[in-house]
Amino acid sequence: MPGIGLVQRLSPRKKNSTWSELNKERCRRLEKLGLMTSAGRAVLPAENSFTIDPDVLNALQKNPQIWENFQKFPPLYQRIRIDTVQREKKKKAIYERMLKRLLENAEKNVMFGEWNDQGRLLDY
Repeated sequence: MPGIGLVQRLSPRKKNSTWSELNKERCRRLEKLGLMTSAGRAVLPAENSFTIDPDVLNALQKNPQIWENFQKFPPLYQRIRIDTVQREKKKKAIYERMLKRLLENAEKNVMFGEWNDQGRLLDY
């Protein structure tokens, strides 16, 4: 089918849905480009609404090499990776698997996953 992957579906958010850090950053980019609507602006969470779960922070800081490597990654990457893990905290098996992957990659000094929309979030 032509056009697959070229169209993004935009629909209203559910009233109490949570925002991923990636989606918050996408909206900040739209705002800076002058493309954000007033309706979108009205529901965008506050700039400083991100907090790190103490368990995730403790896991990162437990190994000095992991913590040192992780701190060198771009702040956007750090927020998105941490947010992705801690959003799954209620699903213990998934949470633990995701946290383990984050720690293993940080120890190897490797960034992974979709976190900057193919560089678009670094260019504005």
